[in-house]
Amino acid sequence: PGAGGDSPLRVLDLGCGPGELAVPLARHVDEVVAVDPSPAMLAALRERAAATGVDAVRTVEGDDAGEGVVDEASGPFRLTTMGQSFHWTDGAATLDRIRSETGPGGGVALVSDDEWLTRGTEAWQDAVYAVAAEYVDDLPERTGPVEYDRTWADHLRDAGLGGVGVEAVTARRELDADAVAGYVLSLSFCSPETLGDERAAFEADLRARLAEAGGPVAHERTGGGASGCAQGISPASPGGSPPPSKAVGTPLPLRFGPGAAPAA
Repeated sequence: PGAGGDSPLRVLDLGCGPGELAVPLARHVDEVVAVDPSPAMLAALRERAAATGVDAVRTVEGDDAGEGVVDEASGPFRLTTMGQSFHWTDGAATLDRIRSETGPGGGVALVSDDEWLTRGTEAWQDAVYAVAAEYVDDLPERTGPVEYDRTWADHLRDAGLGGVGVEAVTARRELDADAVAGYVLSLSFCSPETLGDERAAFEADLRARLAEAGGPVAHERTGGGASGCAQGISPASPGGSPPPSKAVGTPLPLRFGPGAAPAA
């Protein structure tokens, strides 16, 4: 932290959700400013931070419709991250604003992993989706794997970011009922706000269905993303990445709320 005693090393996490990026990152920088339009997601982030002894995270509720967000999250920031949220932004305009406000050595990282609830192929995932469909009216269709014409790397290059690189990591692990429920609740279309007073019933039904499936379930998870430098200081890397989201950079009015159009 502190980049050798110079200005504080700060990260902006846009569409932070329950803090899957913000909390781990906070162990390595002076401050993470975590922004999300969902009060419940921010509450979950604060609980996660407290449980792991992390105190370098500041939460800001809002999206591009909140005029006070920019002031509250004022930079400068070395990195802007978007984890599973870039598809809620206005794409090129968002990246352009981030690029123009990121200082030397700074950059953007779009991060994601497999979204298995609607795109997975395992039988236990079908069972989880069936439970969610009983509680969520506008649940996205379960399509299985999806290919995109444009990758996150394409979006970063088009925005003028240099040294664009792509990373992917695959790991296999067992998920218990807590892990499955936590993941589903972190999705915008199954968020605590969406479920409202039915959250407890939803979790109970989900746990019962998972127990019927035999308890902890095996899941092969692929995660990764694309990153780029505002000043183009890294060697360029070819390649693409599946649609993820996590960016680091600057405190600007960025569209990642439910009303924003996905970046195709």
